[in-house]
Amino acid sequence: MKEKVFLLFLLGLMLTGCCVKPEKLGDIDSAYTTVNDSVRVHYKTYGNGDKTICFVHGFGCDLNTWEKQFEGLSDDSHLRLLFIDLPGYGESSKPHVEYTLDFFAKAVNAVLDKENVGDVVLVGHSLGTPVCRQVLKGGRQGSLVDIDGVYCFYDGTETPEYVEAVNQFGHAFDGPECSEVITGFVTSLAGPETPQGITDYAMSVMPKTPQYVASSTMRNLVERQWWSQKPIQVKTMVACTQNSGLDPDNRQKMERLYPHLDYTELTTCGHFIHMEQAEMFNGKLKSFIKE
Repeated sequence: MKEKVFLLFLLGLMLTGCCVKPEKLGDIDSAYTTVNDSVRVHYKTYGNGDKTICFVHGFGCDLNTWEKQFEGLSDDSHLRLLFIDLPGYGESSKPHVEYTLDFFAKAVNAVLDKENVGDVVLVGHSLGTPVCRQVLKGGRQGSLVDIDGVYCFYDGTETPEYVEAVNQFGHAFDGPECSEVITGFVTSLAGPETPQGITDYAMSVMPKTPQYVASSTMRNLVERQWWSQKPIQVKTMVACTQNSGLDPDNRQKMERLYPHLDYTELTTCGHFIHMEQAEMFNGKLKSFIKE
């Protein structure tokens, strides 16, 4: 009898342990898939809901940038959350290859395919936005959430000065001083009210980007071939900040690109909107998904 009681007690402990919700992203087990035969793509997944949200980080970052989104969304049983480290970043492989938007999109699609995801809400921050756009342009069904995304506007009206400025930015990370350049770049991303902890996170991860990864990412990012101005006919939410140097007509540009648009433009927020204004952003994301 005592043995039976003891076994039931152990079973209870095991079941209790299985039901414990992870407190943070770091507590979730890692998963991997492979692209181009040998490039491992690291990701984490949580939840079993019928709506999948896939989060794609920006230049120099990793999936830990989405900690506040995990905290704010993981209690929703209707959602399934996917967090990806793009190749070259985080715990994914860092091969000596060309880091094009197609390469990144292939990695995202590999994760979505492995997890049997069909329709998906793609959330991209900074560099992650054109990656998500490339996934959708490749035929993936879903919607887009753009957090202060990177854009090059090659629409036939750009001036030679604009083209030169874009090219200079694309080659800014080519030299051996790449880490110092990224450090200066991080400093420019903070807004007047950005908490120091957010800048500390960016400083802890972005300057560690391998020089060949940073250089190839940025050189390929600004190539004209990726920047068709053809409208993308999916439901889209844009959250951007004037601190990133938006053009006065940014809203009009976004409306031309995304006919089905939910647009929010902030004034004093820094580049990491999803971290700095997490409660606001998570609330808007929840509403966007339900609409």
